[in-house]
Amino acid sequence: MSKLDQAIDEYSRAIGVSCPRLLLALHESPEAVWGEIMRMESACCVFEKACSGLQDQSAAAGEIITLVQALHSRMAKGLTDYEEFAAFRQCVWAIQSCASRMRHSSAENVWRSSSSLKICVFYCSNNFDASQLSGLGKSVDKDTVKMIGLPCSGKADVPYLVKAVETGADGVAVVACKKAECRHFEGSPRAYKRVAAVESLLEEIGFSPGRMTVVECGKGRAGHACDEIKLFIEHVRSLPPSGFSSSPTNKQECTVG
Repeated sequence: MSKLDQAIDEYSRAIGVSCPRLLLALHESPEAVWGEIMRMESACCVFEKACSGLQDQSAAAGEIITLVQALHSRMAKGLTDYEEFAAFRQCVWAIQSCASRMRHSSAENVWRSSSSLKICVFYCSNNFDASQLSGLGKSVDKDTVKMIGLPCSGKADVPYLVKAVETGADGVAVVACKKAECRHFEGSPRAYKRVAAVESLLEEIGFSPGRMTVVECGKGRAGHACDEIKLFIEHVRSLPPSGFSSSPTNKQECTVG
């Protein structure tokens, strides 16, 4: 991939990753929505310059920029009823679709041939420690597995899960205690609800289902959790590319192979 292609890929990714944040911001405040729109508009400025002179890319970039301008206009008028709210969401979905289409057209063949994935695993540190799950990284060929300990699987909040996808995860797993063994009682059920909420959000903007999972595991069964995660990784590998960068960028990640 040339430097110009890489630049176009990066700018379209920056626009695409604002889409799930925009859908979340709609449930927070107008200020949060405006913040995401401004990020999109900023990315569009450099995106348009990178695509200038390239016929196919310029047309796609023009479509994205027109949609972002429509978002700005709709927000400025105010989302005062259900129809306006729904139209705003449809515009977000269209932006995500255009950005993903641009990235997939140039990167899909590379992705298919290498098929190297980035997987984010949140786990309950009351049930496991990092050493018990460290063997997972060593047994997964050429993929990148990032493990994040939480005081409870119920602490895997929706923004954390969305952020994992935004920053390049092809799949996200939450390792939770058995419901009867959860010391916080509601932790495991919360993990299921939040994973389902994010999965639904990703499907709304065009992602194929199956990128999020909960692995429920009893005490002393870390090996079982690792096996389930490996099965999940192979499932994610069978899905279309996510549309976000899957190259490792965090020093705490464990790259295998």
